[in-house]
Amino acid sequence: MFVGGEFYYDQDWFLDKPALSTEKRHFLNGGRACLAVIGDYLAGHGITRILLPSYLCPSILDALERCGLAYSFYQINEDLAIDLEDLSQKAGTHKAVYFINYFGFMHPPETRNYLKDLRKNGILIVEDNAQAGFTDHSTGDFVLNSLRKLVPYDGGYLDTDLDIAPYLSKYFGRPNRRLSLIREYRQQLRDYLIGGTGSYKKLVDLYSRADRFYETDLVIEGDPGEQQQIERLDWEGIRRIRRDNYRYMLDLISRIPEIKPIYPDLQPDAMPLGLPVYLNGVSRNDVYEHLGQNGIGLFIHWEELRHDPRTNGNSLAVSMAGRMLTLAIDQHTSRAQMDYLAKNLAEGIARYK
Repeated sequence: MFVGGEFYYDQDWFLDKPALSTEKRHFLNGGRACLAVIGDYLAGHGITRILLPSYLCPSILDALERCGLAYSFYQINEDLAIDLEDLSQKAGTHKAVYFINYFGFMHPPETRNYLKDLRKNGILIVEDNAQAGFTDHSTGDFVLNSLRKLVPYDGGYLDTDLDIAPYLSKYFGRPNRRLSLIREYRQQLRDYLIGGTGSYKKLVDLYSRADRFYETDLVIEGDPGEQQQIERLDWEGIRRIRRDNYRYMLDLISRIPEIKPIYPDLQPDAMPLGLPVYLNGVSRNDVYEHLGQNGIGLFIHWEELRHDPRTNGNSLAVSMAGRMLTLAIDQHTSRAQMDYLAKNLAEGIARYK
């Protein structure tokens, strides 16, 4: 049995007509494209430094540095809440603040109200919903998402009332060398996992080449074909399955004392990316390797943080990244797969404890 890993194509989630109202949003190539436009806008308006959360993927820094932006960090607590005292001490010396809705969970009202107050006082707020998909409770001047984290399609929506047209036009016409490769990968991955046909070696090669182009080619325009597929998906159905799976997995891991869920309560209307947990009293990496040996491919958010000199100076963030694991609860994950995941988690923990 396999669990987790990258997304493959699945026609079961399509509707006869579009399910999203996105006419006021800019459809771009993905989260990185959104960040490039935001960074260019900030730099073009004389903003040279942005205040970032201490717990983040270093690829965000790559995108902002490319735009010539410097940055400082405010503290994120172990429960992924914003340390408001630390943020308030630092926000006044910055003209832009960035925050992340981790794993699709919104920050509490007190935090959102504080961010709204910063915005009223002239500080530009960037809201990263890359892990949250679509939400009706946005706070930022810029709100971005990244759909390939949730479904097997490339694209991200950037929502803003600010004039970003000059920062979009300079990127028009760039070829998207990744797209044909990742489409072929997603089709062959389904054939490999479901039909038992194809080559694992070829899959690895396709994904590596596609990922390399994503890293090196700064493609901003979203592809119309990907957009059409994204907007026809049954997003409410996907949300419902993810929420049901989250609750089911929460119950399974409640019997494993070494596992501590970061979000033990599922917020109303949240569409969780996964079920993030801390592993205590056992090596997360050993358990992760055990899972991989048994066909379970989970994500770590974010292993790169521990090794990047720009981020690994924060001891709490490094500790969090070293103990965290994201359990699969997406719309492709069945209850049998979650049972298998929980069984192997318990076995891996017992083996390495």
